[in-house]
Amino acid sequence: MTTDDAERRLAEALRARAVGMQPMPSAQSYAPLRVRRAAPPEPGMSVRTALLLALLAGVVLGVVLGLMSFWLPGALPPIG
Repeated sequence: MTTDDAERRLAEALRARAVGMQPMPSAQSYAPLRVRRAAPPEPGMSVRTALLLALLAGVVLGVVLGLMSFWLPGALPPIG
């Protein structure tokens, strides 16, 4: 099969598909959609809340260690 033959077959397929297409139905012809209600949230902590608390704890720990190293030099062991 040559590239000209492949291009011709592709063009014929696209033309046949375009000719065979029907017009889109109007929005009024569709049946109304059934809306499912979302399940109620499970009791307990959400992932967003847990991540926010972990971030807050990390910030507090960093500030405390930074202030300790600033106000009490030599209180923390050197790293490395």
